[in-house]
Amino acid sequence: MDLPPSDFDGAWKYALEQFFGPFLELFFPAAYAAIDWTQPVTFRETELQQIAPEDQAGQQRVDKLVRVRRRDGDPVWVLVHVEVQSQHDASFAERMFRYHARLFDRDRIPVVSLAVLGDEAPGWRPDRFGYDLWGCELSLRFPTVNLLDLDPVMLAATPNPFAVLTLLHRDAQATRDQPAERLQRKVARYRALLEQGYTAQDVRALLRLMEHVLRLDPALARRAFDEMRHIELEVYGMETFVTSFEEIGRAEGLAEGLAKGRDKGLAEGLAEGQLKGQREIVVRLLIRKIGTLPEAVQERVSALSADQILDLSEALLDFGSLTDLTTWLDAKSA
Repeated sequence: MDLPPSDFDGAWKYALEQFFGPFLELFFPAAYAAIDWTQPVTFRETELQQIAPEDQAGQQRVDKLVRVRRRDGDPVWVLVHVEVQSQHDASFAERMFRYHARLFDRDRIPVVSLAVLGDEAPGWRPDRFGYDLWGCELSLRFPTVNLLDLDPVMLAATPNPFAVLTLLHRDAQATRDQPAERLQRKVARYRALLEQGYTAQDVRALLRLMEHVLRLDPALARRAFDEMRHIELEVYGMETFVTSFEEIGRAEGLAEGLAKGRDKGLAEGLAEGQLKGQREIVVRLLIRKIGTLPEAVQERVSALSADQILDLSEALLDFGSLTDLTTWLDAKSA
């Protein structure tokens, strides 16, 4: 039985955007300690496409550019360039140098280049680029973390979202041709992350990562969701994350399929109907979570945009009363 391919690229991109601080804390603690986390970080990865458009076509890697503020020192601003490489690439070190040099040339502030290697080649450890010719020397050394070097026992005991993602990444590689084993690992990982006491927001994010990486065919995915529901009942005494994630995921999947339709007019009409279906799903989830909704409140939910409906589908798991919902709606309409 063939398994759907794991979306390592999507998982790491999403995780870096959601958990950039924990990423540095786990993999590059010296950088984490030197950053002033009371100041906002700014993601600027679209600028990587501008400085190196030749590198943007169909590669299995993730690159992020983030501007951060130092705790001390001058200049205070630093660009952090992160590359997550999921396959062997002989030109990787040279690319790290090119990005580093072009970023510095453009912004004239320090650039810190960091690399995570998620491939399956234990002997591949690129961490520098340079040359020395006729007395002219040039070199760049950059910190590198290889996921194969990290102890699974240590990761399992570490309450950090990137410890979870690393385990999921390696599980996906180890179970590429073993559907039953992947099912067991997925369920076990879900139990572990619930028992570690992550916040509701983090659990939702980690569940998204799990769906990116530990993909199953529809029949096994159904079994996985059922078993994960039972785990939620054991840990929380109620079904929470899996139910809403599954229903919203089905709606998103149908919308994605419609977007690929050949007839644009038909797809747009169907997509409008799909948005209506998403709104109805969210209303059902709200009623299940906080009880009967006044008609006026249902009308406000039904008027939300597609992006707002997806935001509400995540936020509703934290609601405990009708007041929580109306406060959220007021904030969105402000």
